[in-house]
Amino acid sequence: MSISGTQAFGAIEVGVILAAISNGVLALQINRYFHKPGKDPLPLRLLILCIWLATVVHLFLGASSLYILTVTDHGIPILEMLFPVSLFAESGLGAFIHSSVQSIYTWRLYKLRGHWLILTVCWTLSAFVLASGIAYPAIEPRELAAPFEWNWLFYSHFSAAAGVDILIAAATCWNLVQGRDGCLKRWSIPQGDGDVGSLVPSL
Repeated sequence: MSISGTQAFGAIEVGVILAAISNGVLALQINRYFHKPGKDPLPLRLLILCIWLATVVHLFLGASSLYILTVTDHGIPILEMLFPVSLFAESGLGAFIHSSVQSIYTWRLYKLRGHWLILTVCWTLSAFVLASGIAYPAIEPRELAAPFEWNWLFYSHFSAAAGVDILIAAATCWNLVQGRDGCLKRWSIPQGDGDVGSLVPSL
């Protein structure tokens, strides 16, 4: 698999724009989470804070990569054909963020129903997401158009990440359908409350 400079630029630009929007939403959720009384232990609250700080750094690295491609290295043929180093760091940090968030959600689902199977499968896949997300930038060539022989790792990484997200979504929907009243009470959502956002900090 090879990629052209134009393709890389477009993907990074779209990613940075979406990341900036989602970071604004995440900042509001984090503010609500820490201002709302909760029963989460201090280590978990510190981990959530670290994840939020990591997303800020992740956005900065993405913006830096975009700036390097469009300004710093623009017009220099040799540099235009190389991936920015900040893009590799962004990829590894993104794997940490994604796998950490998946692990937290899976742990909360386990506390809700006590299903070891979902916990084991999701944590195993999340560990692979983290490992492959760190390994892939380390072995990928910096040249934009260079062929890459580890395509299976690239596709396996995103397949595993998507698989965990689907399992989490399916398990959450199943819990809501099987025991609506019990789940709603455990999630501290009053009956008839239309504020869906209160579900997110509770998870």
